[in-house]
Amino acid sequence: MFASQLVRSSTDLARLVQDGFAVRIINGFLVVDDVPYVDAAAQVHWGSLLCPLDLAGNSTTAPSTHVMCFVGGVPHDKNGHAIDGLVNEGVEKWSATPELTASCGFSQKPDGGYPDFYGKVTYYAAMIAGPAEAVDPAANPYSFKPLQTDEDDGVFKYVDTFSSRAGITELNNRLAVDKVVIIGLGGTGAHILDALAKTPALAIHLYDGDFFRSHNAFRAPGAASFEDVASSTMKVDYYTAMYSVMRRGVIPHPVYVTAENIHELLNASFVFLAMDTGPDKRTIVETLTVNNIPFIDTGVGLSKDANGINGQLRITTSTPGRSNHIAKDGLISYFVGEDAEYDTNLQVDELNALAANLAVLRYKKLLGFYADVEDERHSVYVVDGGDLHHRYGNSDHQDSTGSVVNSHAEDAA
Repeated sequence: MFASQLVRSSTDLARLVQDGFAVRIINGFLVVDDVPYVDAAAQVHWGSLLCPLDLAGNSTTAPSTHVMCFVGGVPHDKNGHAIDGLVNEGVEKWSATPELTASCGFSQKPDGGYPDFYGKVTYYAAMIAGPAEAVDPAANPYSFKPLQTDEDDGVFKYVDTFSSRAGITELNNRLAVDKVVIIGLGGTGAHILDALAKTPALAIHLYDGDFFRSHNAFRAPGAASFEDVASSTMKVDYYTAMYSVMRRGVIPHPVYVTAENIHELLNASFVFLAMDTGPDKRTIVETLTVNNIPFIDTGVGLSKDANGINGQLRITTSTPGRSNHIAKDGLISYFVGEDAEYDTNLQVDELNALAANLAVLRYKKLLGFYADVEDERHSVYVVDGGDLHHRYGNSDHQDSTGSVVNSHAEDAA
């Protein structure tokens, strides 16, 4: 019996292992090691086949691409000539790990495509290994090594084939931080969780002392049932159950964060604040700042006027060594009425989602997942004009009084 659930439920992968291929499943890629090939000098070497897996749940489906990549060199025929179908453009995005990055690819498409991964691997293995066996009859791809897979060791309950198919596995691995905390699971906090749940963060801690009610359902991700809103379930428990079907490491804390339990945040890698104003918020912000824990605070300030709903969304970021802007310019409010445009109860799902996604975009930029030119620490989206203003970034400078000036965002508060 195979240790891998994916191989147990996928006949094509099981056949490859049984035939003796050295199969590995790494970051959503199928890797087949110990494939002999001939270089341009007709010398035998060994490399690996590499292609992203296509899955439906815990079993494979027919390969969506006929291309196969190769790691370790460029295979030739026994006379040192390039093998038909060799491609080099675009294959560099196929990378299971830095050591398993494609050196070249092959494009051989039979009529109707490949029915499964067994057919795809055996076709390309024969094409590449055949010339090697002609040079050295003992060279074959059947090493009968034990199966290696990382599928049961990560945070996800099924293999992340999206990252491998998109060629962003290396970037996605930058998001595998130890501990992310979300404080507040209202509309914005719930959407932050929805985005973070798809990242390989090892643990996502949820803090909220409130219950999940019907008004929450109308600005929350997904579709809550009548039973969900009638069951008086704590928000953290509702969302933990929702996302635990996809991933491990969602940890509920059915309490508010106060001075009494804030010590639980001191080992956090990153914190998202999506909570109401109040004295506890000041304690949280000051504690995180003093302890050099990076965080993002979100604010949604909306009102209804004759023209419809209007207002602003705010994303304020603090990182070690770059937090003075928050207190200096009063960017985060701590008491109702102090910053009224961010203290109203009027919220709308898509604006909560936008605030959450702006926060997660900034977070991913800080981790190097997205390109980042401005490296801003404060952003405001204005609803009626659709403008997005940034401050405290690379284009900011200090005037003679020490005040921060940004020519394109001076009116964004």
